Amino acid sequence: MSSTPQETVSGSPASTQAKRTAISDRAMIDAAIDLLLEHGTERTTLAAIGERAGYSRGLATYRFGSKAGLYDAVCKSISMRWLDYLKAGVGEKTGIAAMGAAIDALFRFGAESPRELRVLQILYCAAASPKSEYRQTSVGIHQRQQDDVAEWVRAGQRDGSIRADADAKSVAAQYIAYTSGMTYLWLISPGSIDFHKANEDMKEHLQRSLAPDP
Repeated sequence: MSSTPQETVSGSPASTQAKRTAISDRAMIDAAIDLLLEHGTERTTLAAIGERAGYSRGLATYRFGSKAGLYDAVCKSISMRWLDYLKAGVGEKTGIAAMGAAIDALFRFGAESPRELRVLQILYCAAASPKSEYRQTSVGIHQRQQDDVAEWVRAGQRDGSIRADADAKSVAAQYIAYTSGMTYLWLISPGSIDFHKANEDMKEHLQRSLAPDP
């Protein structure tokens, strides 16, 4: 018979409170992902998350305080996983090469971790509501993404691979708008567009619009 998360931990004499907390947090984040995919943000409750994770109904409330606190943790958890893909794909690249590699990394992330990318997009869309309690989490994540892209542009200008008159902040905003918009299309209508071709076209556009004149 399979054991619950609590039984697995309590059966290990080397377990510490910190380990138990980490395991329960991970279980509740995984449960939140399941329920968000099944019911969306409005019908997903903290009590249901605690029960799905194999804990008491009140543990999720005790640990995260509110749905906003839990969704903040979910966003950050998935974003950390995405960063692993981003770092592996971009490496030391800068400029146009870095932006192209990031597009490829996002395509791989969607192919290999579709549940996580779908939940992240669900939370981002819900964060646009004026009453969203976790709006600031989405704002912060998107701002950091724009800052990263702007730095790639500036680095490309320093090494001569991007024209000097390009506005780094404007390029970054347009780039994030593209990746966010394509992810949204993938979420609501995955069969509506050839995402691989669209990404290749975008990379060609970046090269044409940002590379210095010969």
